[in-house]
Amino acid sequence: MNSFAVLKDKFGNVISQMIKYGLVGVINTLITMIILFVLQNAFGVSYKLANGAGYVCGFINSFILNKLWTFKGNQKSTLSQFIRFALVFAGCYAVQLGLVILLVEKIHIDKNISQLMGMVFYTLVSFLLNKMFTFKD
Repeated sequence: MNSFAVLKDKFGNVISQMIKYGLVGVINTLITMIILFVLQNAFGVSYKLANGAGYVCGFINSFILNKLWTFKGNQKSTLSQFIRFALVFAGCYAVQLGLVILLVEKIHIDKNISQLMGMVFYTLVSFLLNKMFTFKD
């Protein structure tokens, strides 16, 4: 087998998963943004509570799509994966929310821009942790 074929076999699946994870991320981001911006701007809900509600809805959608589509080759226990997914989510969410609070309250960046910055951070870190921990082969 030539070097290109070995690289394709080794990294092709990871690249495919990254693309799928990115697409799931776009869907989750839209769900999260719609929920948190509507709650925050239309209903006057605090940005912290709106952030939590948006991320919970994104979390549920993300687990389902990533389990069934992105990492579908790995069919380990759904309960075990859900617990791991929840741990990754909780850790990434806590750091993301801390970042958003820091950006809004200490650096005085607009709450909507801060939310978007937090989402980018969350997405990158959560892919790595879900790939290596939650849905590892």
